[in-house]
Parts: sequence; structure tokens; C-alpha cells
Amino acid sequence: MDEENIGEAIAKMGITFPEITAEHAVGIMPVEGNTQPFGILHGGAAALLAETVASFAAYKWAQRSGKSAVGAHLDITHIKPGLSGNIVCTVEAIHLGRRTAVYSFQNVSEDSGKIISAGVMSCAIVDHPEQ
Repeated sequence: MDEENIGEAIAKMGITFPEITAEHAVGIMPVEGNTQPFGILHGGAAALLAETVASFAAYKWAQRSGKSAVGAHLDITHIKPGLSGNIVCTVEAIHLGRRTAVYSFQNVSEDSGKIISAGVMSCAIVDHPEQ
């Protein structure tokens, strides 16, 4: 997994990664193009952002032991609507183990500084998938 091979969904959503380490990662996604019919950020887009950023951090952790990482569980609470600008997702490691990596996250509106959604993401540490 590298910057040129981030996956179609991530590219379509416009997600970028200013910081990625196993312990801390940040991803940014525009609200525009990721809205639901009422013109606010789609909850599924907010979830995809969080899962993506946490999974990239978990992958960095898994690489240390020659493994990969996949999403196992996402718990997200939507708090406020994302109306415009960018959403910044920040993830922090809660647990980095042999079989799991667990992260807390906050999706924050860059415009208002308010938390849009927050939660926890768990990733399984696995052997590299066959391609």
C-alpha cells in the first residue's frame, strides 16, 4: 500500500493523508462530492474516512512484523452535520498488539472546528492477502 495505490474509493472520495504513523494518523476529505441528498456530509462518507485513516495507521503497525491489516469493527457516532470545506480525521492508537490494533478517532470540520463524528475502529492484523 503506497500513495499511488490507495484504492479507488479513497481516490473518489478525495481523501489525502498529511500524517500516517502506527500511533497517530490524519486524513482529510472534502465535504463537497461526499454529501447526502440534503447537502450535508453523508454519514457513510464520514465512516469511510475514519475506517480508512485508522486502517492506514494499523497497516503501518502491521508492517513492522511483516503483516497487513484489515478493518474488523467500526463504531461511529454522528454528532453534527458537515456542511462545507474539509473534514479532518485524526486517529490515535489505543492498543497495538500482535492480532489487533485499536484506534479512537474524531472527524472535525475544518471550517467550524466542531466535532462531526467520533468513535473507535478496530483492525485485525493478518497475513498479507494473496493478490
